[in-house]
Formats: sequence, structure tokens, C-alpha cells
Amino acid sequence: MIARTLRIVVITSPEQLEQEWINRLAREPEVESIDRVGGLTAGVTLVQQNRPDLVIVDRELDQAEQAIRQIFTSVPTTVCIAIVPHADVVTLRRLVAAGARDIVARPVNHNDLMSGIRTVIATETDRRTRALIPDPHGGAPRVRGKLIVLTSPKGGVGTTTIATNLAVALRQISSGRVVLADFGLQFGDVGVQLNMWSRHTLQDLLAHVDDIDDAMLQPVLQSHSSGIQVLLAPNTPEVAGEVTERQITAILEALLQRNMYVVCDTWSFLDEVTETLLNMADEVLVVTTPEVPALKNTKFFLEHVSQQALTRGRITLVLNRFPSVNGIALQDVQKHLRHPVGANIPSEGQFVTHSVNRGIPVVASHPQSWVAQSLLKLAAYISGDNVTTISLMKDSKPNRGKDSSGNNTRDRRNLLKLVRGES
Repeated sequence: MIARTLRIVVITSPEQLEQEWINRLAREPEVESIDRVGGLTAGVTLVQQNRPDLVIVDRELDQAEQAIRQIFTSVPTTVCIAIVPHADVVTLRRLVAAGARDIVARPVNHNDLMSGIRTVIATETDRRTRALIPDPHGGAPRVRGKLIVLTSPKGGVGTTTIATNLAVALRQISSGRVVLADFGLQFGDVGVQLNMWSRHTLQDLLAHVDDIDDAMLQPVLQSHSSGIQVLLAPNTPEVAGEVTERQITAILEALLQRNMYVVCDTWSFLDEVTETLLNMADEVLVVTTPEVPALKNTKFFLEHVSQQALTRGRITLVLNRFPSVNGIALQDVQKHLRHPVGANIPSEGQFVTHSVNRGIPVVASHPQSWVAQSLLKLAAYISGDNVTTISLMKDSKPNRGKDSSGNNTRDRRNLLKLVRGES
């Protein structure tokens, strides 16, 4: 019997998060908590931040070897076990060399798994006692989180919808701490889309940015049922004119020190607020839609950001509501914006409208829908996984001579001249 309760992280694939062996393991009295992670990079980051007792890696062999090696070298006090298709000698040697303490063959036998866990934990406890290794949970340095900024040079393209769903999806695939911050300071809609309201908002932090601590953040960050925390925009629009770059920087640094991901929704203006966010961002998602006005603004925005070097982070162009009826073809969008489309979010208005009206993100209300699956893939991409984030048709079979929305590309060439600034 294990003398102390265990904190466990299971790193598997998104579709395998509810495997029976994981559910059964979670019911063991020796297990204090299990965090289920559907992304490889997100899993390693969570382990580095939380330093659990045990990590179980259930991925393809190459991915498992990579994750275990990273964990073993960066968090040597955490024990790793691998779930593998076949427990042969070659697999055992590879994973043990990477840092695994044990391997378990599929299908997972619960008794064998628990026996392996008890053995490796007992061995690790004895090793620490004999070597006088300090408690790994005492004063471990925090790992700075990742800042994701969503922006668009045109309103009404769905930036807030993507931001709210992305934050929830990052929580689902990583099990890490996620904050969604509404920097649409005058008329932010994050609270509406999540069916949340509070008298405590970002405004409460502005006068105390030099003294932000856990006690100050606790009442200001609102807990959502999905597990994310939300920093709401001020309840009065005039506050927006009082916010400075120094205040924004201090607030974000405090959040990044305490969370795996901080997702920021912004308004459609390139002012001091937006430029500060862009400058600090690790990931910038530029949201647009396949209509000429949105594409025109996006082209100018991308050129300005590049010329002025406003961000050091990776810029990803997200084409929302695509494929859609009467939209411009993907290849034309990429050609004339001179920037690749990094991800698309398909037009499934019935699900999205239902989600927004109920205040429940579509990744929670309709997780198997095409739009929700696309948002989950975007979250996996942001977390560092190598995933395909372009999904043009459900059956992935393009129509000959037409773009993915079923419209003739030639019919829209005149419209695209407007995007290029031609007459």
C-alpha cells in the first residue's frame, strides 16, 4: 500500500481521455487527483508546473519517448510510466533509457497497473529517503505561462467567440490553469458569452498593479464551470481611457506567473492597449472572415504589424466561418493577404448561435460538432502539438473546379481587387 496519496497526470490523445483504466485509477483510495491531458506539449508543461508524483504517458512510442525524456530531465522527482502496444525488449530499452520506470502493455490490466505504480513509487520513496532528497513540492520555481492574444482589425468576425472557446479547449486538453482576460475594455463581451457577471473586474487591479498577489486576484478572477478563470472587462466604458501600458504589463505578468495559459480577447483598434498585448504575446491569432471588407483590413493590419515589428510572437491567421456560402476561396485569401491561413473555423451557425445564446462555449455544448473539433485542434496547435488545423470539408474531399465552399473562384476575382487596393 502506498503510504501517501498520489497526484497523477495522464498524457494521452484527446479522444482517449475517458478510457476505463483512467476512470478506474481515479477511484483508487491512494489517488488524490488525476489530471487528464490530451496534448503532448501541454502535458509536459503541466508536469513542469505542478510536479506531480507520477506521470502515465499513453501516446505513440516516439511521442512517449520524447515526453518522458523531457520530464525526466526537467522534473527528475516525478516518476514516469508508459502505456505501450507491446512490452517487448526494444520498447523497454528505449523508454527506460529516456527515463521511464516501468512500461505496461495494452490492453491495460488494472491490477498490473496498480502493482507497477506501487512498486515504482515505493522505490522512489526509498531512494529519496536514503539520498536525503528534499520534498519536490517545497518552493519549486514557477514556470511562466504562455500568452495568447486574439485580435482582428474588423469587428463582428467572431474574435470573442473563438477566444472563449479556445480558453475552454485549452483547459480541456491540458488540465492546466487557464485565464481568459477581456481587454475589450469599453464593451467587452466575454462575460455575455460565458453567462457571467461580477462587480469585480480588471478595474479593481489598476490602482494596485505593484502589489498584485494571490489574495488580490482571488475575488477578481471569476471561476467558470469549465474550470477556467475569467478576468472581466470594466463595467463602465470610461475606464478604458485610464489604462496604461505599465498597468497592462504588470497585470499580465502576475497572471502568467500563476497560470499555464492566459488568453486575451481584444477590441478592433490598434491603440496602446492592443499594441502592449501584441508586444507581450507568445501567440497572436489574427481572426478574419472570407468577406472583402474583413480581408482588406486584415491585409493592412498584417503589413503594419510586420513593418512596425509590433510583436515577437508567432502570428497565426485564423479564417473564421470558412467554408461558408459565397465565401472567397482559400487559395485566393492566402495569395492576396500574402500570409498563410494557419487555421479555419467552419461555419456551423446553428451550433454557435445556440451556444452563444445559452452562454455555453460550443466546445462544451456540442463537442463533437465540426466547429468544436476545429477549435480543439486550434487549442492543440497553440499548446505545441503538431496537428492539422485546416479542415475544409467534413469528408476532406475537395470539389473539382470549385473552392471549398462550392463557389466558382473566378466569380470573385473582381472583388479581390479591392483587397489588393486595385481599381
